[in-house]
Amino acid sequence: MFRKLGSSGSLWKPKNPHSLEYLKYLQGVLVKNEKVTESNRKILVEALRAIAEILIWGDQNDASVFDFFLERQMLLHFLKIMEQGSTSLNVQLLQTLNILFENIRHETSLYFLLSNNHVNSIISHSFDLSNDEIMAYYISFLKTLSFKLNACTIHFFFNETSQEFPLLLEVLKLYDWNDSMVRIAVRNIILNIVKVQDVSMLQFVKSNTKQYLAELVDCLVEASISLDIYVRSAQNLQANRERLREKVDDLIDLVHYIGELLDVETMADSLSDLVTNRYLMPLLLSSLLPRIGNNAVMLTPVSAFFFFSQFLLIIQHHSTIQNFLSAFLFDDQSTISTHWIRTEEAFCLQKIDQPPKSERVFFDSLLGAFDASQKDDYLTFYGLMLIFSMFQNKADVGELLNAANFPVIKDITNLKIVQENPKRERLMTEVGVEAKEEEVYHDVVERMEELNTDDVFLPPEEPRSRFASAVDDLEAPRSPEQTPPPTKSCDSRLVDALCSIISAVGKENSNIRPLTLELACLVIRQILMTIDDDDILKNLTNLCGEVRESLVKSLGISVNSETLFLEWFEDEYAEFEVNHVNFDIIGYEMLLPPAATPLSGLPLHKRLPSGFEERVRTKILFYLHIRKLERDLTGEPDSELPVRVSSRQEPAAIGDCINLYNSDLLSCTVVPQKPCCLGKPGDRLLRFLVTDGLQLILVEPDAKKAAWAVVKFVGLLQDTTINGDSSDSRALHVVVEGQPSRLKKRQAVLTAKFIFDDHIRCMAAKQRLTKGRQTARELKLQAIRDVLGIKKEEPVLSNPFKIVKGCAPGSVRKTTSAQSSSSSSRPSSSQNPNPNSTSAIPDDPFSPSSSSSGKPV
Repeated sequence: MFRKLGSSGSLWKPKNPHSLEYLKYLQGVLVKNEKVTESNRKILVEALRAIAEILIWGDQNDASVFDFFLERQMLLHFLKIMEQGSTSLNVQLLQTLNILFENIRHETSLYFLLSNNHVNSIISHSFDLSNDEIMAYYISFLKTLSFKLNACTIHFFFNETSQEFPLLLEVLKLYDWNDSMVRIAVRNIILNIVKVQDVSMLQFVKSNTKQYLAELVDCLVEASISLDIYVRSAQNLQANRERLREKVDDLIDLVHYIGELLDVETMADSLSDLVTNRYLMPLLLSSLLPRIGNNAVMLTPVSAFFFFSQFLLIIQHHSTIQNFLSAFLFDDQSTISTHWIRTEEAFCLQKIDQPPKSERVFFDSLLGAFDASQKDDYLTFYGLMLIFSMFQNKADVGELLNAANFPVIKDITNLKIVQENPKRERLMTEVGVEAKEEEVYHDVVERMEELNTDDVFLPPEEPRSRFASAVDDLEAPRSPEQTPPPTKSCDSRLVDALCSIISAVGKENSNIRPLTLELACLVIRQILMTIDDDDILKNLTNLCGEVRESLVKSLGISVNSETLFLEWFEDEYAEFEVNHVNFDIIGYEMLLPPAATPLSGLPLHKRLPSGFEERVRTKILFYLHIRKLERDLTGEPDSELPVRVSSRQEPAAIGDCINLYNSDLLSCTVVPQKPCCLGKPGDRLLRFLVTDGLQLILVEPDAKKAAWAVVKFVGLLQDTTINGDSSDSRALHVVVEGQPSRLKKRQAVLTAKFIFDDHIRCMAAKQRLTKGRQTARELKLQAIRDVLGIKKEEPVLSNPFKIVKGCAPGSVRKTTSAQSSSSSSRPSSSQNPNPNSTSAIPDDPFSPSSSSSGKPV
């Protein structure tokens, strides 16, 4: 019934492992085995594991368990075992403590565990941290403790009288550990510490983390330089982008961490100075100046703008952002007093002589990024990204940007200004929704998409935009006294730079990527939303109209000649509906030089086109973005997109009951080849095939109404592919594709084999489907032509040979006829003094002066 354990004495193990008696038994095991030996090591490991289990049970069921644990000072036994340095026992002890503190729920139990200062003694114990297993459990234990910190528990860890804080001091020793997981845990622990509102503790932290904060900023510098070196050397390949994303993620995580520390008032001042004087000024801003010395560290402008953008998107500390933007928008190079240089071992800061002054040199470097006449838009994209980041920054620097004629309005809820100008209302709605990035995907799928049909047949209704109205999500408007007036002007160089991007899109050999144009349109909307300048608005509208006409002229050739233009247009419209301005996704991919091949694995909107088809697709995207911007500038709604084919009746949908009286039905057996709404592959389903002008419909007769049937499947004839079966003359292979949308790509919704009663009915079905497909596609293409404003080119029939009325000179028939005619009218020998003359050569029968009858037989 009972089992005897232990190296000496009598220890009887109770039956119930979840009881106070069992904990007393385990405490006895620890007392009897104070000295660790090879023979009792396994017993102690098992005892420590069982202690954690019973303490967690006692926390939820029996308070007397913790009372006994504290009364017998069992944590002291833990310390004694730790001091004997057994690796396996230390691992189990740390694991036990970690499990214990993770699962404690009652505050009273937590206070009991933290009392008597034993936990601080365990934290300060000299573990063998070179052992990876011990290190993993030790840092996990410290992280678990940091989550228990609050205003009530901080005094168990921090002794204000003796100025001791073992948790912080031991963690600071590990900030540069060679394992990245340990470094991340250290950052989390320090962040949990500084979030506790305790004045004395925070002062202690401030005085002991100066070196740590400096090293933290230097890590940011090192990560930025490393990332820039990789960007310079890596080609735009899939494997390189994966490695690049890891580097970008590490850097962004570090910036997020610094941003969270800047939100802590105690840490903000010192950390802000370090970030400004060791990162922003000497590395990022100095990289926009001419090189000073061969050892100076210079980032590429692409990397510098990218780091600027990420910093502005993440950091919200007002003082830091204010100092940075003030220098960037107004200062000259004299504001840079130090820069980073390379040494034999690492990097270090060095003072520099003051170079010649040049007003607003940093801002000029931004404007230079928009030179769309350069070979590509590599730098242009990140210049736009930087401007967008300024608009999105939440550090309340709108007044600073406005002072630089860099228009921005931080509160898009200014409904009073909006009501005065309907054009600005449209721009504000677009920007308000676009800035929300992922929220564009929150719309539910339209009913017709769920039913594998298209909305192109729906009667005219409210124009559908890819951006829903954001008015419902806006905050309450400010009072007139609080409402800032709109900016009256904008830096003309900035407007010209943005116009150069729009203008470059209309050129035949444009090297602008669709994503760059989309971002440029977004920036233009945000600028125009905040200024009252009719000239700028008018010039931009005219420019958009010219570029749109240029794109239409280029697309006019393809729409009348390319059989797949319909699919290209619909696919790119679905792509246009998606908001791609999400820097969590696109930032790292665009850092590498622009790719120009599908083998790169990048979608078309993120790279340059390759081949005729992709060039046409890119122009379609350009057209859609320019058209959208032009309509927003003029305030006109777009009722023509998405393209619809007018129909007198609503399209059929799955589940509808339709009257098939006098309809031409074809009975067939449908055998799905892939899973679909009809059933699983291999099923044999008896259905009737019927078509209207635009749809392929499969129905099943209604058992209650004669001549009525229930729709089981609906597909578009324009997206239907029909092929015969070489082995069975009664069968057709039919593939119906669904319409693409912003939520899904084009894909087959039905892949099935249609088996008819005989080959005559099969031929009739094939003929009907083929003719219906041609008619439906032509109707849709004509609707696209109407949207583009392109006339249909009627085919001109021409023969492969040339027809000449009469006989051509030198023909056999003409020569024979001419000779006979010439012999009858030849003069006598007495009239011809030279019988050897060439007068026997026949005359040209087509000559008007010829007297012969040269008409062909």
